[in-house]
Amino acid sequence: MFHELSLLPAGCRDYFSSLNSTTMKHIAIIGAGISGLATAKAFLERGHRVTVFEKASDLGGVWEKSRSYMGVATQTTRDEYAFSDFPMPAHYPQWPSGQQVQEYLCNYASHFDVLPYIRFNTVVNNLDYRNPLWSVHFTNQKSGNRHDHVFDFVAVCTGTFHKPFVPAFPGSESFLKAGGQILHSSEIKRESQLKNKQVVVVGFAKSATDIATMAADISAKCTLLFRKAQWKVPRFFGNKVNMKMLLFSRLSEAFFSGPRKSFGQKLLHSIGRPIVWAQWRGLELLLIKQFRLKDCGMKPTHRIEDQVSCSLGVAPEGFYEKVREGLINTRQTEINRFDERKIVLANGAIIFADVVVCGTGFRQELPFLEEKYRNKIVTSKGYRLYRNIMHPEVPALGFVGYNSSLFTTLTSEIAANWLVAKVEDRLTLPSNEKMTEDMDYMEEWRNKSRPISAEFSGTCVAPFNFKHLDWLMKDMGLKTKLTRWPHEFLKPINPKDYHKLLQREKALLPRIPSESVLNRKKRVAQAEYV
Repeated sequence: MFHELSLLPAGCRDYFSSLNSTTMKHIAIIGAGISGLATAKAFLERGHRVTVFEKASDLGGVWEKSRSYMGVATQTTRDEYAFSDFPMPAHYPQWPSGQQVQEYLCNYASHFDVLPYIRFNTVVNNLDYRNPLWSVHFTNQKSGNRHDHVFDFVAVCTGTFHKPFVPAFPGSESFLKAGGQILHSSEIKRESQLKNKQVVVVGFAKSATDIATMAADISAKCTLLFRKAQWKVPRFFGNKVNMKMLLFSRLSEAFFSGPRKSFGQKLLHSIGRPIVWAQWRGLELLLIKQFRLKDCGMKPTHRIEDQVSCSLGVAPEGFYEKVREGLINTRQTEINRFDERKIVLANGAIIFADVVVCGTGFRQELPFLEEKYRNKIVTSKGYRLYRNIMHPEVPALGFVGYNSSLFTTLTSEIAANWLVAKVEDRLTLPSNEKMTEDMDYMEEWRNKSRPISAEFSGTCVAPFNFKHLDWLMKDMGLKTKLTRWPHEFLKPINPKDYHKLLQREKALLPRIPSESVLNRKKRVAQAEYV
Protein backbone atom coordinates (compact mmCIF):
# COMPACT_ATOMS: atom_id res chain seq x y z
CA MET A 1 0.00 0.00 0.00
CA PHE A 2 3.00 2.32 0.26
CA HIS A 3 5.30 3.76 -2.38
CA GLU A 4 8.66 3.67 -0.61
CA LEU A 5 10.32 6.44 -2.60
CA SER A 6 12.95 7.03 0.08
CA LEU A 7 14.56 3.73 -0.98
CA LEU A 8 14.91 4.78 -4.63
CA PRO A 9 17.37 7.05 -6.50
CA ALA A 10 16.50 10.73 -6.79
CA GLY A 11 15.63 10.43 -10.47
CA CYS A 12 13.04 7.77 -9.76
CA ARG A 13 11.57 9.80 -6.91
CA ASP A 14 11.20 12.78 -9.23
CA TYR A 15 9.51 10.59 -11.81
CA PHE A 16 7.01 9.24 -9.29
CA SER A 17 6.29 12.73 -8.01
CA SER A 18 5.57 13.96 -11.51
CA LEU A 19 3.06 11.14 -11.94
CA ASN A 20 1.26 12.32 -8.82
CA SER A 21 1.40 16.05 -9.44
CA THR A 22 -1.66 16.21 -11.70
CA THR A 23 -3.37 12.92 -10.99
CA MET A 24 -3.64 10.58 -8.05
CA LYS A 25 -1.78 11.37 -4.84
CA HIS A 26 -0.97 9.22 -1.85
CA ILE A 27 -2.49 10.78 1.28
CA ALA A 28 -1.50 9.98 4.86
CA ILE A 29 -4.30 10.57 7.36
CA ILE A 30 -3.53 10.61 11.08
CA GLY A 31 -6.54 9.56 13.15
CA ALA A 32 -9.63 7.45 12.41
CA GLY A 33 -12.23 9.41 14.31
CA ILE A 34 -15.03 11.48 12.78
CA SER A 35 -12.59 13.76 10.95
CA GLY A 36 -10.22 11.05 9.77
CA LEU A 37 -13.03 8.94 8.35
CA ALA A 38 -14.60 11.90 6.55
CA THR A 39 -11.21 12.85 5.10
CA ALA A 40 -10.42 9.32 3.97
CA LYS A 41 -13.80 9.00 2.30
CA ALA A 42 -13.44 12.37 0.54
CA PHE A 43 -10.01 11.52 -0.91
CA LEU A 44 -10.96 7.94 -1.83
CA GLU A 45 -14.05 8.94 -3.78
CA ARG A 46 -11.87 11.19 -5.94
CA GLY A 47 -9.53 8.30 -6.75
CA HIS A 48 -6.60 9.12 -4.46
CA ARG A 49 -4.63 6.54 -2.49
CA VAL A 50 -5.14 6.73 1.25
CA THR A 51 -3.47 5.31 4.35
CA VAL A 52 -5.04 6.06 7.72
CA PHE A 53 -2.92 5.73 10.88
CA GLU A 54 -4.88 5.03 14.06
CA LYS A 55 -3.20 4.39 17.40
CA ALA A 56 -6.25 2.68 18.92
CA SER A 57 -7.44 -0.83 18.09
CA ASP A 58 -10.72 0.47 16.68
CA LEU A 59 -12.02 3.54 14.89
CA GLY A 60 -14.18 6.27 16.37
CA GLY A 61 -11.74 8.69 18.01
CA VAL A 62 -13.32 10.17 21.11
CA TRP A 63 -16.26 7.76 20.64
CA GLU A 64 -14.02 4.69 20.63
CA LYS A 65 -14.78 2.52 23.67
CA SER A 66 -11.38 2.91 25.34
CA ARG A 67 -11.65 6.72 25.19
CA SER A 68 -15.27 7.31 26.22
CA TYR A 69 -16.78 7.09 29.67
CA MET A 70 -19.74 4.99 30.71
CA GLY A 71 -23.08 6.55 29.83
CA VAL A 72 -21.71 9.18 27.45
CA ALA A 73 -24.17 10.52 24.87
CA THR A 74 -24.15 13.25 22.25
CA GLN A 75 -24.98 16.85 23.06
CA THR A 76 -26.23 17.43 19.53
CA THR A 77 -29.43 15.84 18.27
CA ARG A 78 -29.31 12.72 16.10
CA ASP A 79 -30.20 14.13 12.67
CA GLU A 80 -27.87 17.10 13.09
CA TYR A 81 -24.92 15.01 14.34
CA ALA A 82 -24.57 13.13 11.06
CA PHE A 83 -22.65 13.22 7.80
CA SER A 84 -24.45 14.79 4.86
CA ASP A 85 -24.77 11.57 2.84
CA PHE A 86 -25.15 9.03 5.66
CA PRO A 87 -27.97 9.78 8.13
CA MET A 88 -28.03 8.19 11.54
CA PRO A 89 -30.53 5.32 11.85
CA ALA A 90 -34.07 6.51 12.48
CA HIS A 91 -34.44 4.10 15.41
CA TYR A 92 -31.66 5.88 17.33
CA PRO A 93 -32.89 8.15 20.12
CA GLN A 94 -32.76 11.93 19.68
CA TRP A 95 -29.51 11.99 21.67
CA PRO A 96 -27.62 8.80 20.72
CA SER A 97 -25.36 7.02 23.18
CA GLY A 98 -21.61 6.84 22.70
CA GLN A 99 -21.92 3.19 21.72
CA GLN A 100 -24.47 4.07 19.04
CA VAL A 101 -22.26 6.83 17.63
CA GLN A 102 -19.34 4.43 17.45
CA GLU A 103 -21.54 1.88 15.70
CA TYR A 104 -22.68 4.59 13.27
CA LEU A 105 -19.06 5.50 12.46
CA CYS A 106 -18.18 1.84 11.89
CA ASN A 107 -21.11 1.53 9.49
CA TYR A 108 -20.01 4.72 7.71
CA ALA A 109 -16.48 3.36 7.26
CA SER A 110 -17.83 0.05 5.99
CA HIS A 111 -20.39 1.61 3.65
CA PHE A 112 -17.82 3.86 1.97
CA ASP A 113 -15.11 1.16 1.98
CA VAL A 114 -12.71 3.08 4.22
CA LEU A 115 -11.88 0.17 6.56
CA PRO A 116 -9.28 -1.55 4.30
CA TYR A 117 -7.17 1.60 4.36
CA ILE A 118 -6.88 1.94 8.16
CA ARG A 119 -3.76 0.72 10.00
CA PHE A 120 -4.90 0.17 13.59
CA ASN A 121 -2.58 0.04 16.63
CA THR A 122 -0.19 2.33 14.77
CA VAL A 123 1.40 5.39 16.32
CA VAL A 124 2.87 8.18 14.20
CA ASN A 125 6.16 9.15 15.81
CA ASN A 126 7.15 12.08 13.62
CA LEU A 127 6.70 13.77 10.26
CA ASP A 128 9.60 15.15 8.22
CA TYR A 129 9.14 17.19 5.07
CA ARG A 130 11.64 16.68 2.30
CA ASN A 131 10.39 18.62 -0.71
CA PRO A 132 8.07 17.56 -2.27
CA LEU A 133 7.17 14.66 0.05
CA TRP A 134 6.40 13.99 3.70
CA SER A 135 8.17 11.11 5.41
CA VAL A 136 5.91 9.51 8.03
CA HIS A 137 7.69 7.54 10.76
CA PHE A 138 5.41 5.18 12.65
CA THR A 139 5.40 2.20 15.02
CA ASN A 140 3.19 -0.85 15.05
CA GLN A 141 2.23 -1.14 18.72
CA LYS A 142 1.64 -4.89 18.57
CA SER A 143 4.92 -5.91 16.94
CA GLY A 144 7.00 -2.94 18.06
CA ASN A 145 8.34 -2.62 14.52
CA ARG A 146 9.16 0.87 13.29
CA HIS A 147 8.68 1.96 9.68
CA ASP A 148 8.78 5.06 7.56
CA HIS A 149 7.09 5.77 4.25
CA VAL A 150 6.63 8.85 2.11
CA PHE A 151 3.43 10.58 1.06
CA ASP A 152 2.42 13.42 -1.22
CA PHE A 153 0.20 15.01 1.41
CA VAL A 154 -0.59 14.56 5.12
CA ALA A 155 -3.95 15.30 6.76
CA VAL A 156 -3.83 15.60 10.56
CA CYS A 157 -7.16 14.49 12.02
CA THR A 158 -6.29 13.98 15.69
CA GLY A 159 -8.86 16.60 16.66
CA THR A 160 -9.50 18.63 19.76
CA PHE A 161 -9.65 15.67 22.16
CA HIS A 162 -6.11 14.46 21.63
CA LYS A 163 -4.69 13.89 25.10
CA PRO A 164 -6.60 13.66 28.43
CA PHE A 165 -5.59 16.39 30.86
CA VAL A 166 -5.26 15.69 34.59
CA PRO A 167 -3.94 18.57 36.74
CA ALA A 168 -0.80 18.00 38.82
CA PHE A 169 -2.23 18.32 42.33
CA PRO A 170 0.24 18.89 45.19
CA GLY A 171 0.45 15.84 47.44
CA SER A 172 -1.30 13.54 44.98
CA GLU A 173 1.40 10.89 45.57
CA SER A 174 0.35 10.57 49.21
CA PHE A 175 -3.28 10.14 48.15
CA LEU A 176 -2.37 7.37 45.72
CA LYS A 177 -0.13 5.61 48.28
CA ALA A 178 -3.00 5.67 50.77
CA GLY A 179 -5.13 3.71 48.30
CA GLY A 180 -6.94 6.58 46.58
CA GLN A 181 -7.46 6.83 42.82
CA ILE A 182 -7.18 9.84 40.52
CA LEU A 183 -8.83 9.19 37.17
CA HIS A 184 -9.66 11.18 34.06
CA SER A 185 -13.35 11.14 33.18
CA SER A 186 -12.60 9.07 30.05
CA GLU A 187 -11.38 6.26 32.32
CA ILE A 188 -14.77 5.70 34.00
CA LYS A 189 -15.95 2.49 32.34
CA ARG A 190 -17.85 0.59 35.05
CA GLU A 191 -20.20 1.34 37.93
CA SER A 192 -17.90 -0.61 40.24
CA GLN A 193 -15.35 2.21 39.97
CA LEU A 194 -17.78 4.51 41.81
CA LYS A 195 -20.16 2.25 43.69
CA ASN A 196 -20.22 2.67 47.48
CA LYS A 197 -17.20 4.98 47.34
CA GLN A 198 -16.62 8.57 48.33
CA VAL A 199 -16.40 10.22 44.91
CA VAL A 200 -15.09 13.71 44.19
CA VAL A 201 -15.63 15.04 40.68
CA VAL A 202 -13.62 18.05 39.49
CA GLY A 203 -15.05 20.35 36.81
CA PHE A 204 -18.33 21.66 35.45
CA ALA A 205 -18.17 20.62 31.80
CA LYS A 206 -20.19 17.82 30.20
CA SER A 207 -18.17 14.85 31.44
CA ALA A 208 -17.93 16.20 35.01
CA THR A 209 -21.67 16.78 35.43
CA ASP A 210 -22.53 13.52 33.61
CA ILE A 211 -20.37 11.49 36.00
CA ALA A 212 -21.54 13.39 39.08
CA THR A 213 -25.15 12.69 38.09
CA MET A 214 -24.38 8.99 37.68
CA ALA A 215 -22.31 8.78 40.88
CA ALA A 216 -25.07 10.40 42.93
CA ASP A 217 -27.13 7.22 42.63
CA ILE A 218 -24.46 4.61 43.36
CA SER A 219 -21.69 6.20 45.44
CA ALA A 220 -21.49 6.50 49.21
CA LYS A 221 -21.08 10.25 48.74
CA CYS A 222 -20.65 12.45 45.68
CA THR A 223 -19.03 15.87 45.75
CA LEU A 224 -18.67 18.18 42.76
CA LEU A 225 -15.87 20.76 42.87
CA PHE A 226 -15.99 23.62 40.39
CA ARG A 227 -14.39 27.02 40.02
CA LYS A 228 -17.27 28.74 38.28
CA ALA A 229 -20.91 27.88 37.61
CA GLN A 230 -21.56 27.67 33.88
CA TRP A 231 -24.73 27.97 31.88
CA LYS A 232 -26.17 24.67 30.72
CA VAL A 233 -29.05 24.20 28.34
CA PRO A 234 -31.90 21.66 28.51
CA ARG A 235 -32.76 19.18 25.80
CA PHE A 236 -36.15 20.86 25.69
CA PHE A 237 -36.53 24.56 26.53
CA GLY A 238 -39.53 25.09 28.74
CA ASN A 239 -39.85 21.31 28.63
CA LYS A 240 -41.45 21.71 25.19
CA VAL A 241 -39.16 23.17 22.50
CA ASN A 242 -36.31 20.98 21.22
CA MET A 243 -32.97 22.71 21.74
CA LYS A 244 -32.10 22.41 18.03
CA MET A 245 -34.90 24.84 17.15
CA LEU A 246 -33.31 27.57 19.26
CA LEU A 247 -29.59 26.83 18.91
CA PHE A 248 -28.94 25.31 15.47
CA SER A 249 -30.36 27.89 13.05
CA ARG A 250 -28.92 30.82 11.12
CA LEU A 251 -31.26 33.13 13.01
CA SER A 252 -29.94 32.04 16.41
CA GLU A 253 -26.35 32.43 15.18
CA ALA A 254 -27.06 36.00 14.04
CA PHE A 255 -27.62 37.07 17.67
CA PHE A 256 -23.92 36.49 18.42
CA SER A 257 -21.48 39.27 17.61
CA GLY A 258 -19.15 37.51 15.20
CA PRO A 259 -16.17 38.32 12.99
CA ARG A 260 -16.56 39.91 9.55
CA LYS A 261 -20.24 40.76 9.97
CA SER A 262 -22.59 41.00 7.03
CA PHE A 263 -24.61 44.19 6.52
CA GLY A 264 -27.63 42.64 8.25
CA GLN A 265 -25.53 41.50 11.21
CA LYS A 266 -24.04 44.97 11.57
CA LEU A 267 -27.52 46.44 11.75
CA LEU A 268 -28.66 43.84 14.30
CA HIS A 269 -25.67 44.56 16.56
CA SER A 270 -25.97 48.36 16.33
CA ILE A 271 -29.48 49.77 16.09
CA GLY A 272 -30.91 46.34 16.91
CA ARG A 273 -28.78 45.92 20.03
CA PRO A 274 -31.73 46.27 22.46
CA ILE A 275 -33.43 43.33 20.72
CA VAL A 276 -30.27 41.24 21.06
CA TRP A 277 -29.93 42.16 24.73
CA ALA A 278 -33.58 41.32 25.47
CA GLN A 279 -33.32 37.97 23.68
CA TRP A 280 -30.37 36.82 25.79
CA ARG A 281 -31.76 38.10 29.08
CA GLY A 282 -35.03 36.31 28.36
CA LEU A 283 -33.17 33.08 27.69
CA GLU A 284 -31.27 33.42 30.97
CA LEU A 285 -34.50 33.95 32.91
CA LEU A 286 -35.97 30.86 31.30
CA LEU A 287 -32.96 28.74 32.32
CA ILE A 288 -32.91 30.16 35.86
CA LYS A 289 -36.56 29.24 36.26
CA GLN A 290 -36.48 25.86 34.50
CA PHE A 291 -33.42 24.60 36.41
CA ARG A 292 -34.17 26.57 39.62
CA LEU A 293 -30.58 27.75 39.58
CA LYS A 294 -30.97 30.05 42.57
CA ASP A 295 -32.14 27.15 44.72
CA CYS A 296 -29.10 25.18 43.56
CA GLY A 297 -26.71 28.06 44.25
CA MET A 298 -25.54 27.70 40.67
CA LYS A 299 -26.66 30.88 38.95
CA PRO A 300 -23.77 31.95 36.67
CA THR A 301 -22.48 35.49 37.02
CA HIS A 302 -21.54 35.93 33.36
CA ARG A 303 -23.73 36.50 30.31
CA ILE A 304 -24.82 33.38 28.45
CA GLU A 305 -23.86 34.81 25.06
CA ASP A 306 -20.27 35.15 26.29
CA GLN A 307 -20.09 31.45 27.08
CA VAL A 308 -21.74 29.68 24.15
CA SER A 309 -19.03 27.70 22.40
CA CYS A 310 -18.08 24.06 21.87
CA SER A 311 -18.11 23.58 25.65
CA LEU A 312 -21.74 24.63 26.04
CA GLY A 313 -23.15 21.76 28.06
CA VAL A 314 -26.50 20.07 27.82
CA ALA A 315 -27.65 19.52 31.38
CA PRO A 316 -27.73 15.80 32.29
CA GLU A 317 -31.24 14.75 33.10
CA GLY A 318 -31.70 14.94 36.86
CA PHE A 319 -28.47 16.86 37.52
CA TYR A 320 -29.97 20.01 39.07
CA GLU A 321 -32.65 17.99 40.89
CA LYS A 322 -29.94 15.91 42.58
CA VAL A 323 -28.05 19.05 43.53
CA ARG A 324 -31.16 20.47 45.19
CA GLU A 325 -31.83 17.17 46.98
CA GLY A 326 -28.27 17.03 48.33
CA LEU A 327 -27.39 13.85 46.44
CA ILE A 328 -24.64 15.88 44.76
CA ASN A 329 -22.72 18.00 47.24
CA THR A 330 -21.44 21.08 45.42
CA ARG A 331 -18.43 23.20 46.40
CA GLN A 332 -17.41 26.25 44.40
CA THR A 333 -13.71 25.99 45.09
CA GLU A 334 -10.71 23.96 43.96
CA ILE A 335 -8.20 21.50 45.35
CA ASN A 336 -5.31 23.07 47.24
CA ARG A 337 -3.49 19.82 48.05
CA PHE A 338 -3.85 16.18 49.02
CA ASP A 339 -2.89 14.85 52.44
CA GLU A 340 -3.24 11.10 52.18
CA ARG A 341 -7.01 10.47 51.96
CA LYS A 342 -7.84 14.04 52.88
CA ILE A 343 -8.34 16.76 50.29
CA VAL A 344 -7.60 20.27 51.49
CA LEU A 345 -9.63 22.76 49.49
CA ALA A 346 -8.67 26.31 48.55
CA ASN A 347 -11.30 27.69 50.96
CA GLY A 348 -9.72 25.75 53.84
CA ALA A 349 -12.35 23.02 54.07
CA ILE A 350 -11.34 19.37 54.22
CA ILE A 351 -13.12 16.48 52.51
CA PHE A 352 -12.33 12.79 52.16
CA ALA A 353 -12.30 10.76 48.98
CA ASP A 354 -11.71 7.27 47.63
CA VAL A 355 -11.86 8.32 43.98
CA VAL A 356 -11.20 11.69 42.34
CA VAL A 357 -12.54 12.01 38.79
CA CYS A 358 -11.14 14.86 36.71
CA GLY A 359 -13.55 16.16 34.11
CA THR A 360 -10.86 18.62 33.12
CA GLY A 361 -10.83 18.15 29.37
CA PHE A 362 -8.14 17.40 26.86
CA ARG A 363 -5.05 18.99 25.39
CA GLN A 364 -4.37 19.44 21.69
CA GLU A 365 -0.83 18.48 20.79
CA LEU A 366 1.23 17.85 17.66
CA PRO A 367 4.24 16.01 19.11
CA PHE A 368 4.91 14.23 15.82
CA LEU A 369 5.23 17.31 13.63
CA GLU A 370 8.64 18.62 12.62
CA GLU A 371 9.49 21.42 15.07
CA LYS A 372 10.06 24.23 12.57
CA TYR A 373 6.55 23.69 11.22
CA ARG A 374 4.95 23.03 14.60
CA ASN A 375 6.20 26.39 15.83
CA LYS A 376 4.42 28.13 12.96
CA ILE A 377 1.12 26.41 13.67
CA VAL A 378 1.02 26.21 17.48
CA THR A 379 1.68 29.45 19.36
CA SER A 380 1.07 30.68 22.89
CA LYS A 381 -2.25 32.09 21.65
CA GLY A 382 -3.43 28.85 20.08
CA TYR A 383 -3.44 27.32 16.63
CA ARG A 384 -2.75 29.51 13.62
CA LEU A 385 -4.52 27.97 10.64
CA TYR A 386 -6.23 29.58 7.69
CA ARG A 387 -9.89 28.50 7.77
CA ASN A 388 -8.80 26.21 10.65
CA ILE A 389 -7.43 23.87 7.97
CA MET A 390 -3.99 24.90 6.67
CA HIS A 391 -1.02 27.17 7.22
CA PRO A 392 0.22 28.98 4.10
CA GLU A 393 3.87 28.46 5.06
CA VAL A 394 3.60 24.73 5.76
CA PRO A 395 3.58 22.73 2.52
CA ALA A 396 1.39 19.70 1.74
CA LEU A 397 -0.15 19.54 5.22
CA GLY A 398 -3.75 20.05 6.28
CA PHE A 399 -5.96 19.71 9.35
CA VAL A 400 -9.50 18.39 9.60
CA GLY A 401 -11.42 18.44 12.86
CA TYR A 402 -9.62 21.53 14.06
CA ASN A 403 -12.85 23.35 13.22
CA SER A 404 -14.95 21.64 15.88
CA SER A 405 -18.49 22.94 16.24
CA LEU A 406 -21.93 22.10 17.57
CA PHE A 407 -22.21 19.62 14.65
CA THR A 408 -18.62 18.52 14.09
CA THR A 409 -19.56 15.71 11.71
CA LEU A 410 -20.66 18.30 9.15
CA THR A 411 -17.94 20.90 9.68
CA SER A 412 -15.32 18.13 9.43
CA GLU A 413 -16.89 16.74 6.28
CA ILE A 414 -16.95 20.11 4.54
CA ALA A 415 -13.37 20.79 5.67
CA ALA A 416 -12.34 17.41 4.22
CA ASN A 417 -13.86 18.30 0.85
CA TRP A 418 -12.19 21.72 1.02
CA LEU A 419 -8.86 19.98 1.62
CA VAL A 420 -9.35 17.65 -1.34
CA ALA A 421 -10.05 20.67 -3.53
CA LYS A 422 -6.88 22.29 -2.19
CA VAL A 423 -4.78 19.22 -3.02
CA GLU A 424 -6.27 19.13 -6.52
CA ASP A 425 -5.63 22.87 -7.04
CA ARG A 426 -9.35 23.60 -7.39
CA LEU A 427 -9.50 26.32 -4.75
CA THR A 428 -9.10 30.00 -5.49
CA LEU A 429 -7.20 31.14 -2.42
CA PRO A 430 -5.72 34.54 -1.61
CA SER A 431 -1.98 35.08 -1.50
CA ASN A 432 0.05 33.79 1.42
CA GLU A 433 0.28 37.36 2.69
CA LYS A 434 -3.52 37.77 2.64
CA MET A 435 -4.03 34.42 4.37
CA THR A 436 -1.57 35.48 7.07
CA GLU A 437 -3.48 38.74 7.52
CA ASP A 438 -6.70 36.75 7.92
CA MET A 439 -5.10 34.51 10.56
CA ASP A 440 -3.88 37.64 12.39
CA TYR A 441 -7.37 39.12 12.27
CA MET A 442 -9.03 35.96 13.62
CA GLU A 443 -6.44 35.63 16.37
CA GLU A 444 -6.96 39.22 17.49
CA TRP A 445 -10.74 38.86 17.32
CA ARG A 446 -10.67 35.69 19.43
CA ASN A 447 -8.47 37.19 22.11
CA LYS A 448 -10.05 40.66 22.34
CA SER A 449 -13.64 40.51 21.15
CA ARG A 450 -14.60 37.01 22.26
CA PRO A 451 -12.15 35.40 24.72
CA ILE A 452 -14.21 32.17 24.92
CA SER A 453 -13.26 31.63 21.26
CA ALA A 454 -9.70 30.93 22.40
CA GLU A 455 -11.09 27.79 24.04
CA PHE A 456 -9.70 24.52 22.66
CA SER A 457 -6.64 26.50 21.51
CA GLY A 458 -8.77 28.41 19.04
CA THR A 459 -9.97 25.30 17.18
CA CYS A 460 -13.69 25.76 17.96
CA VAL A 461 -15.78 27.64 15.38
CA ALA A 462 -19.01 27.59 17.41
CA PRO A 463 -21.32 29.40 17.69
CA PHE A 464 -20.45 30.68 14.20
CA ASN A 465 -21.03 27.31 12.59
CA PHE A 466 -22.90 28.58 9.53
CA LYS A 467 -20.47 31.43 8.97
CA HIS A 468 -17.56 29.00 8.93
CA LEU A 469 -19.38 26.62 6.57
CA ASP A 470 -20.24 29.54 4.28
CA TRP A 471 -16.59 30.54 4.04
CA LEU A 472 -15.54 27.01 3.09
CA MET A 473 -18.33 26.59 0.55
CA LYS A 474 -17.54 29.93 -1.12
CA ASP A 475 -13.86 29.00 -1.30
CA MET A 476 -14.93 25.91 -3.26
CA GLY A 477 -17.08 28.03 -5.56
CA LEU A 478 -20.31 26.50 -4.22
CA LYS A 479 -23.61 27.90 -3.08
CA THR A 480 -24.08 28.23 0.66
CA LYS A 481 -27.86 27.77 0.86
CA LEU A 482 -30.30 25.31 -0.65
CA THR A 483 -33.56 26.93 0.41
CA ARG A 484 -34.71 30.55 0.53
CA TRP A 485 -35.47 33.17 3.15
CA PRO A 486 -37.17 32.98 5.61
CA HIS A 487 -37.14 29.18 5.81
CA GLU A 488 -33.35 29.04 5.43
CA PHE A 489 -32.84 31.26 8.49
CA LEU A 490 -35.43 29.66 10.75
CA LYS A 491 -34.85 25.93 10.23
CA PRO A 492 -32.19 23.99 12.18
CA ILE A 493 -29.07 22.83 10.31
CA ASN A 494 -29.77 20.04 7.82
CA PRO A 495 -26.67 18.06 6.75
CA LYS A 496 -28.56 16.65 3.73
CA ASP A 497 -28.62 20.15 2.22
CA TYR A 498 -24.84 20.15 2.05
CA HIS A 499 -24.80 16.78 0.32
CA LYS A 500 -26.91 18.26 -2.47
CA LEU A 501 -24.71 21.36 -2.67
CA LEU A 502 -21.53 19.28 -2.81
CA GLN A 503 -22.94 16.90 -5.41
CA ARG A 504 -23.51 19.74 -7.83
CA GLU A 505 -19.76 20.37 -7.93
CA LYS A 506 -18.70 16.72 -7.96
CA ALA A 507 -20.91 15.95 -10.96
CA LEU A 508 -18.84 18.39 -13.05
CA LEU A 509 -15.38 17.22 -11.96
CA PRO A 510 -13.21 15.10 -14.28
CA ARG A 511 -12.43 11.63 -12.98
CA ILE A 512 -8.90 11.00 -11.68
CA PRO A 513 -7.17 8.04 -13.43
CA SER A 514 -7.61 4.80 -11.51
CA GLU A 515 -5.01 3.66 -9.03
CA SER A 516 -4.37 0.42 -10.89
CA VAL A 517 -3.15 2.23 -14.02
CA LEU A 518 -0.75 4.39 -12.05
CA ASN A 519 0.48 1.45 -10.02
CA ARG A 520 1.36 -0.40 -13.22
CA LYS A 521 3.33 2.61 -14.48
CA LYS A 522 5.18 2.87 -11.17
CA ARG A 523 6.04 -0.80 -11.05
CA VAL A 524 7.53 -0.55 -14.55
CA ALA A 525 9.52 2.53 -13.58
CA GLN A 526 10.76 0.93 -10.36
CA ALA A 527 11.82 -2.23 -12.17
CA GLU A 528 14.09 -0.16 -14.37
CA TYR A 529 16.02 1.00 -11.27
CA VAL A 530 16.39 -2.43 -9.65
